This record gives sequence, C-alpha cells and structure tokens, in this order.
Amino acid sequence: MDYKIGDIIIGKVNQIRPYALFLTFEGEVNGLLHISELSDGYIRDIEKFGSIGDEIKVKVLSIDSSNGFLRVSYKAIPEKERYSTHQNTNRSVPQFDEADFTDLEAKLPEWIEQTLQKAKEEKNND
Repeated sequence: MDYKIGDIIIGKVNQIRPYALFLTFEGEVNGLLHISELSDGYIRDIEKFGSIGDEIKVKVLSIDSSNGFLRVSYKAIPEKERYSTHQNTNRSVPQFDEADFTDLEAKLPEWIEQTLQKAKEEKNND
C-alpha cells in the first residue's frame, strides 16, 4: 500500500514502549505513534491510549523513504473523527473540581490549633 503524508489510516498496535506505540498498517507497513502525538497534555501512562491489538485512526506525518516506515499522529485527527478500539476500563484519571480544593491558608490556623491542643493533652498525660 502506498501512503502519502496527510493520509488518515487505521493501524493496529503491535508493540508498546514508554515513549511510543508501534503500529502495523495495511500492506505490512510499520509506523511509530510517539507519545507527543497522542495528546497535547502530559501523559503519565501510554497504555491509557493503547494496548496490543488495539486499532487506532492516525494521520501520516512523515514517511521514511528508505524503508517506508511511517511517523503518525493521533492528536492531528479532529476530535470528532478520532477512533480507537482501546478500552480504558481499568485506568482512570481523577477528575477534580475547584470546589474539591480548600484554601490551605484558611485551614492552617485550625490545623495549628489542633496540633497544639493535641501536644498539650499528650504533655498532661505524661
């Protein structure tokens, strides 16, 4: 299969490294989906995006003329058109709301008072 830069294609994950997913495409063409091409945000665990055997829709960024190896991007696909068979059921990113965080400066006096009270109680018990 002849691919061109800009083609949108589907690849199958055949190898996982901490820095990339390696994919196989139609015609036994291989490619690399680097971690920086998965998301604009920080990725702690690349397996959140793919496992062996998963299919992922990607965009061809470059082609090595000597061996046909593809460099591809997932984040270059418009969000509404993205496709992946990966089921991320056992991995989740905690979701926080600003209301989940208490102003530490406001709580600090209370914590100091609690600690001092506890220390006084312990001293009186000695």
